Amino acid sequence: MRKFNLQLFDNSRAALLRNTIADYALIGGTYELMGTGFTSLNESPKAQTDSETYINEVTVSSDITGYETEFPYESRLIPSQKAIYALYKMGRDHLTGDAAQLTYVRVDLFNPIGTPSSETAEYAARQFTVANEVSDIKGGGGAKIQISGTLHAVGDPISGKFDTVTKTFTAGEFKGKYDA
Repeated sequence: MRKFNLQLFDNSRAALLRNTIADYALIGGTYELMGTGFTSLNESPKAQTDSETYINEVTVSSDITGYETEFPYESRLIPSQKAIYALYKMGRDHLTGDAAQLTYVRVDLFNPIGTPSSETAEYAARQFTVANEVSDIKGGGGAKIQISGTLHAVGDPISGKFDTVTKTFTAGEFKGKYDA
């Protein structure tokens, strides 16, 4: 009997692993990978709704009126990881307003645009301006220092593509492998 790797087929039922989404922060003019040191970095779209019950109905009707997207994170303090150190410094130094904001890109590595190569590897991506809320910097005796917080979206995301080789974001409407 032949064995097939089912993940090679488009109708695969295999769920994606977390490493198929990459996160980058723009630090000093360069997109830095938010990978090593981060133990979690999640996305919570937090849809805002408006609900109303009409006089001819018993059930409430709801509309999505906006989003309050957040990206809660946890990481270990590794100073050589530029994204972690930048987030840490924002909280440590009590930065506010524009000084507590940064450009953040979330890349769907499972959704390539074209065929990735050693010269270019473009993927569907979204760029956000985020405000960094550092909620905790902690660690007990002999323990690794942990930083936790939330990146709060400022305004609407920008759709586009991200090249993981050149580390550049291009705004626009691009179709990845899984986009109809």
